[in-house]
Amino acid sequence: MGTSRVLEIAGIVGFIGIVVGCVPAHPYSKQVDGEKVVVDVLKPDEVKGLGAGGVKLVAPVIAAGAVPVAVQYVVKATRPVLNEDTIEHTATYGGAKAASRFYADEKTGISVQFGGVRIARFIVNDGKIQTAALLTFAVDAQELVSNGQLQLVGDSALVHFGKVKVEDRKWYIPWTWFKKVRDRIDADVNIVIEGHWIDDNDVSHREDLADLHLRLSDVKLGDTTNISTVRSEWFPLIPRSKKPKLGTGTYVVKVNVTEYDDYGKLVNEVSDEVSTNRADWVKKIKQSLMPSP
Repeated sequence: MGTSRVLEIAGIVGFIGIVVGCVPAHPYSKQVDGEKVVVDVLKPDEVKGLGAGGVKLVAPVIAAGAVPVAVQYVVKATRPVLNEDTIEHTATYGGAKAASRFYADEKTGISVQFGGVRIARFIVNDGKIQTAALLTFAVDAQELVSNGQLQLVGDSALVHFGKVKVEDRKWYIPWTWFKKVRDRIDADVNIVIEGHWIDDNDVSHREDLADLHLRLSDVKLGDTTNISTVRSEWFPLIPRSKKPKLGTGTYVVKVNVTEYDDYGKLVNEVSDEVSTNRADWVKKIKQSLMPSP
Protein backbone atom coordinates (compact mmCIF):
# COMPACT_ATOMS: atom_id res chain seq x y z
CA MET A 1 0.00 0.00 0.00
CA GLY A 2 1.39 3.38 -0.97
CA THR A 3 1.66 6.62 0.93
CA SER A 4 -1.52 7.96 -0.68
CA ARG A 5 -3.52 5.00 0.64
CA VAL A 6 -2.17 5.55 4.16
CA LEU A 7 -3.11 9.23 3.98
CA GLU A 8 -6.56 8.29 2.72
CA ILE A 9 -7.14 5.98 5.69
CA ALA A 10 -5.83 8.62 8.10
CA GLY A 11 -8.19 11.17 6.57
CA ILE A 12 -11.19 8.89 6.99
CA VAL A 13 -10.26 8.13 10.59
CA GLY A 14 -9.82 11.82 11.36
CA PHE A 15 -13.15 12.69 9.75
CA ILE A 16 -14.97 10.08 11.83
CA GLY A 17 -13.35 11.46 14.98
CA ILE A 18 -14.66 14.92 14.14
CA VAL A 19 -18.14 13.61 13.31
CA VAL A 20 -18.43 11.79 16.64
CA GLY A 21 -17.92 15.07 18.47
CA CYS A 22 -20.42 17.04 16.34
CA VAL A 23 -23.66 15.24 17.11
CA PRO A 24 -26.38 17.83 17.89
CA ALA A 25 -28.16 17.94 21.25
CA HIS A 26 -31.83 17.12 21.80
CA PRO A 27 -33.74 20.42 22.33
CA TYR A 28 -34.84 19.30 25.81
CA SER A 29 -31.28 18.44 26.85
CA LYS A 30 -28.08 20.30 27.75
CA GLN A 31 -30.05 23.16 29.34
CA VAL A 32 -28.00 24.93 32.02
CA ASP A 33 -28.50 28.69 31.66
CA GLY A 34 -29.30 30.39 34.97
CA GLU A 35 -29.29 27.07 36.82
CA LYS A 36 -30.50 26.98 40.42
CA VAL A 37 -30.97 23.84 42.53
CA VAL A 38 -33.29 23.70 45.55
CA VAL A 39 -33.56 20.79 48.00
CA ASP A 40 -36.69 20.62 50.16
CA VAL A 41 -37.50 18.38 53.11
CA LEU A 42 -41.16 17.35 52.95
CA LYS A 43 -43.70 16.55 55.63
CA PRO A 44 -45.65 13.27 55.42
CA ASP A 45 -48.76 14.98 54.06
CA GLU A 46 -46.79 16.69 51.27
CA VAL A 47 -46.05 13.51 49.33
CA LYS A 48 -48.32 10.92 47.80
CA GLY A 49 -46.07 7.95 48.40
CA LEU A 50 -47.14 6.58 45.01
CA GLY A 51 -45.80 6.92 41.50
CA ALA A 52 -47.17 9.36 38.97
CA GLY A 53 -48.69 6.50 37.01
CA GLY A 54 -48.73 2.75 37.06
CA VAL A 55 -46.63 1.71 34.11
CA LYS A 56 -42.86 1.57 34.02
CA LEU A 57 -41.55 3.25 30.91
CA VAL A 58 -39.05 1.30 28.83
CA ALA A 59 -37.00 3.03 26.16
CA PRO A 60 -34.81 1.61 23.37
CA VAL A 61 -31.06 1.75 23.86
CA ILE A 62 -28.44 2.58 21.31
CA ALA A 63 -27.09 -0.65 19.93
CA ALA A 64 -23.35 -1.21 19.84
CA GLY A 65 -23.56 -1.43 16.06
CA ALA A 66 -24.46 2.26 15.92
CA VAL A 67 -20.79 3.11 16.40
CA PRO A 68 -18.85 2.99 13.12
CA VAL A 69 -16.36 0.13 13.02
CA ALA A 70 -13.58 2.51 12.05
CA VAL A 71 -14.01 4.40 15.31
CA GLN A 72 -13.33 1.20 17.24
CA TYR A 73 -9.93 0.92 15.57
CA VAL A 74 -8.83 4.38 16.65
CA VAL A 75 -10.28 4.71 20.13
CA LYS A 76 -6.82 4.42 21.66
CA ALA A 77 -5.41 7.17 19.50
CA THR A 78 -8.35 9.53 20.00
CA ARG A 79 -8.94 8.64 23.67
CA PRO A 80 -8.81 12.29 24.90
CA VAL A 81 -11.54 13.29 22.42
CA LEU A 82 -13.78 10.40 23.44
CA ASN A 83 -13.18 11.14 27.10
CA GLU A 84 -14.33 14.71 26.57
CA ASP A 85 -17.39 13.44 24.73
CA THR A 86 -18.14 11.05 27.58
CA ILE A 87 -18.00 13.94 30.03
CA GLU A 88 -20.31 15.91 27.75
CA HIS A 89 -22.84 13.10 28.00
CA THR A 90 -22.74 13.15 31.80
CA ALA A 91 -23.92 16.03 33.98
CA THR A 92 -24.30 16.57 37.72
CA TYR A 93 -26.11 18.97 40.00
CA GLY A 94 -26.90 19.04 43.69
CA GLY A 95 -27.76 20.96 46.81
CA ALA A 96 -28.40 20.70 50.54
CA LYS A 97 -31.10 21.52 53.07
CA ALA A 98 -30.86 21.86 56.86
CA ALA A 99 -33.86 21.01 59.04
CA SER A 100 -34.55 20.93 62.77
CA ARG A 101 -37.75 18.91 63.09
CA PHE A 102 -37.18 15.28 62.17
CA TYR A 103 -39.74 14.55 64.90
CA ALA A 104 -43.05 16.29 65.54
CA ASP A 105 -42.10 17.16 69.14
CA GLU A 106 -39.49 16.63 71.85
CA LYS A 107 -41.32 13.75 73.52
CA THR A 108 -39.94 10.25 73.41
CA GLY A 109 -41.47 7.84 70.97
CA ILE A 110 -41.70 7.75 67.21
CA SER A 111 -43.47 10.76 65.74
CA VAL A 112 -41.48 11.26 62.56
CA GLN A 113 -42.12 14.45 60.60
CA PHE A 114 -39.61 13.62 57.89
CA GLY A 115 -41.84 12.69 54.97
CA GLY A 116 -39.46 12.80 52.04
CA VAL A 117 -37.10 14.81 49.83
CA ARG A 118 -37.72 16.89 46.74
CA ILE A 119 -34.97 18.10 44.43
CA ALA A 120 -35.86 20.93 42.04
CA ARG A 121 -33.63 22.29 39.28
CA PHE A 122 -34.53 25.58 37.65
CA ILE A 123 -33.12 27.19 34.51
CA VAL A 124 -33.70 30.31 32.44
CA ASN A 125 -35.24 29.47 29.06
CA ASP A 126 -36.45 32.11 26.60
CA GLY A 127 -35.87 34.71 29.29
CA LYS A 128 -38.14 32.96 31.81
CA ILE A 129 -37.39 30.88 34.89
CA GLN A 130 -38.63 27.35 34.26
CA THR A 131 -38.63 24.10 36.20
CA ALA A 132 -36.09 21.85 34.52
CA ALA A 133 -36.40 18.89 36.89
CA LEU A 134 -38.46 17.92 39.91
CA LEU A 135 -37.54 14.64 41.64
CA THR A 136 -39.62 13.55 44.63
CA PHE A 137 -38.93 10.71 47.06
CA ALA A 138 -41.26 9.72 49.90
CA VAL A 139 -40.48 7.99 53.20
CA ASP A 140 -41.66 4.41 53.58
CA ALA A 141 -42.08 3.78 57.30
CA GLN A 142 -43.42 0.23 57.17
CA GLU A 143 -40.43 -1.11 59.11
CA LEU A 144 -40.40 1.73 61.62
CA VAL A 145 -42.31 0.00 64.41
CA SER A 146 -40.49 -3.33 64.16
CA ASN A 147 -36.87 -2.24 63.69
CA GLY A 148 -36.79 1.56 63.75
CA GLN A 149 -35.67 2.02 60.15
CA LEU A 150 -36.91 4.10 57.24
CA GLN A 151 -36.57 3.88 53.47
CA LEU A 152 -37.00 6.33 50.61
CA VAL A 153 -39.20 5.28 47.70
CA GLY A 154 -39.65 7.04 44.37
CA ASP A 155 -42.72 9.23 44.02
CA SER A 156 -42.34 11.00 40.67
CA ALA A 157 -39.67 12.37 38.35
CA LEU A 158 -40.40 15.33 36.11
CA VAL A 159 -37.52 16.17 33.79
CA HIS A 160 -38.66 18.94 31.46
CA PHE A 161 -35.12 19.92 30.52
CA GLY A 162 -32.15 17.63 31.07
CA LYS A 163 -28.74 18.96 31.97
CA VAL A 164 -26.93 16.14 30.21
CA LYS A 165 -26.52 16.20 26.44
CA VAL A 166 -28.75 13.74 24.58
CA GLU A 167 -28.13 13.14 20.89
CA ASP A 168 -30.64 14.38 18.33
CA ARG A 169 -31.21 13.99 14.61
CA LYS A 170 -30.97 16.96 12.20
CA TRP A 171 -31.98 16.97 8.53
CA TYR A 172 -29.07 19.25 7.63
CA ILE A 173 -26.47 17.04 9.35
CA PRO A 174 -26.21 13.86 7.21
CA TRP A 175 -24.44 11.67 9.76
CA THR A 176 -27.43 11.99 12.14
CA TRP A 177 -30.06 10.80 9.64
CA PHE A 178 -29.94 7.16 10.64
CA LYS A 179 -29.37 7.63 14.34
CA LYS A 180 -31.81 6.16 16.81
CA VAL A 181 -32.92 9.16 18.87
CA ARG A 182 -33.37 8.43 22.57
CA ASP A 183 -35.49 11.11 24.25
CA ARG A 184 -34.83 9.74 27.73
CA ILE A 185 -32.06 9.89 30.29
CA ASP A 186 -30.88 7.85 33.24
CA ALA A 187 -29.90 9.31 36.60
CA ASP A 188 -28.17 8.30 39.79
CA VAL A 189 -29.46 10.12 42.87
CA ASN A 190 -27.24 10.13 45.97
CA ILE A 191 -28.88 11.37 49.17
CA VAL A 192 -26.77 11.74 52.32
CA ILE A 193 -28.50 12.43 55.64
CA GLU A 194 -26.24 14.04 58.23
CA GLY A 195 -27.43 14.01 61.85
CA HIS A 196 -26.58 16.61 64.52
CA TRP A 197 -27.21 15.87 68.20
CA ILE A 198 -25.87 16.21 71.75
CA ASP A 199 -25.59 13.07 73.84
CA ASP A 200 -26.00 12.46 77.59
CA ASN A 201 -22.43 13.62 78.22
CA ASP A 202 -22.96 16.95 76.43
CA VAL A 203 -20.81 15.78 73.52
CA SER A 204 -21.83 17.19 70.15
CA HIS A 205 -22.11 14.78 67.22
CA ARG A 206 -22.18 15.45 63.51
CA GLU A 207 -22.29 12.23 61.53
CA ASP A 208 -23.55 10.86 58.23
CA LEU A 209 -26.32 8.44 59.20
CA ALA A 210 -27.44 7.52 55.69
CA ASP A 211 -25.74 7.34 52.30
CA LEU A 212 -28.57 6.41 49.95
CA HIS A 213 -28.44 5.59 46.24
CA LEU A 214 -31.43 5.59 43.91
CA ARG A 215 -31.14 4.69 40.24
CA LEU A 216 -33.63 6.21 37.79
CA SER A 217 -33.90 4.63 34.35
CA ASP A 218 -35.62 5.75 31.15
CA VAL A 219 -36.76 9.13 32.45
CA LYS A 220 -38.52 10.79 29.53
CA LEU A 221 -37.54 14.35 28.67
CA GLY A 222 -40.42 16.80 28.81
CA ASP A 223 -42.65 14.47 30.84
CA THR A 224 -43.29 12.97 34.28
CA THR A 225 -42.08 9.41 34.82
CA ASN A 226 -43.33 6.84 37.31
CA ILE A 227 -40.51 5.88 39.69
CA SER A 228 -42.55 4.05 42.33
CA THR A 229 -40.43 0.90 41.99
CA VAL A 230 -37.25 2.76 42.97
CA ARG A 231 -36.18 2.20 46.58
CA SER A 232 -33.18 3.25 48.64
CA GLU A 233 -31.30 1.39 51.32
CA TRP A 234 -32.79 1.33 54.84
CA PHE A 235 -31.57 4.03 57.22
CA PRO A 236 -31.92 4.76 60.98
CA LEU A 237 -33.72 7.54 62.79
CA ILE A 238 -31.93 10.76 63.73
CA PRO A 239 -30.76 10.61 67.38
CA ARG A 240 -32.52 13.06 69.67
CA SER A 241 -30.46 15.65 71.54
CA LYS A 242 -30.69 15.50 75.32
CA LYS A 243 -30.68 19.26 75.66
CA PRO A 244 -34.06 20.94 76.31
CA LYS A 245 -35.77 22.17 73.14
CA LEU A 246 -33.22 20.39 70.96
CA GLY A 247 -34.82 16.96 70.93
CA THR A 248 -36.77 17.30 67.69
CA GLY A 249 -33.92 16.00 65.53
CA THR A 250 -31.55 18.32 63.67
CA TYR A 251 -30.17 17.12 60.36
CA VAL A 252 -28.92 18.08 56.90
CA VAL A 253 -29.98 16.43 53.64
CA LYS A 254 -27.31 16.56 50.91
CA VAL A 255 -28.28 15.55 47.38
CA ASN A 256 -26.20 14.93 44.27
CA VAL A 257 -27.84 13.97 40.96
CA THR A 258 -25.86 12.56 38.03
CA GLU A 259 -27.63 12.47 34.67
CA TYR A 260 -26.35 10.46 31.74
CA ASP A 261 -27.48 8.88 28.50
CA ASP A 262 -26.51 5.59 26.88
CA TYR A 263 -24.02 7.22 24.55
CA GLY A 264 -21.60 8.02 27.35
CA LYS A 265 -21.77 4.43 28.60
CA LEU A 266 -21.29 3.17 25.04
CA VAL A 267 -18.11 5.17 24.53
CA ASN A 268 -16.68 3.74 27.75
CA GLU A 269 -17.60 0.21 26.70
CA VAL A 270 -15.94 0.63 23.31
CA SER A 271 -12.84 2.15 24.92
CA ASP A 272 -12.57 -0.70 27.40
CA GLU A 273 -13.04 -3.28 24.66
CA VAL A 274 -10.33 -1.80 22.49
CA SER A 275 -7.94 -1.33 25.42
CA THR A 276 -8.43 -4.97 26.40
CA ASN A 277 -7.99 -6.29 22.87
CA ARG A 278 -5.49 -3.73 21.68
CA ALA A 279 -3.10 -6.33 20.28
CA ASP A 280 -5.78 -7.66 17.95
CA TRP A 281 -6.64 -4.18 16.71
CA VAL A 282 -2.98 -3.29 16.12
CA LYS A 283 -2.51 -6.51 14.16
CA LYS A 284 -5.52 -5.77 11.97
CA ILE A 285 -4.37 -2.22 11.30
CA LYS A 286 -0.88 -3.39 10.38
CA GLN A 287 -2.33 -5.98 8.01
CA SER A 288 -4.48 -3.33 6.33
CA LEU A 289 -1.43 -1.13 5.80
CA MET A 290 0.81 -3.86 4.39
CA PRO A 291 1.33 -3.70 0.61
CA SER A 292 -0.49 -6.31 -1.40
CA PRO A 293 1.73 -9.11 -2.85
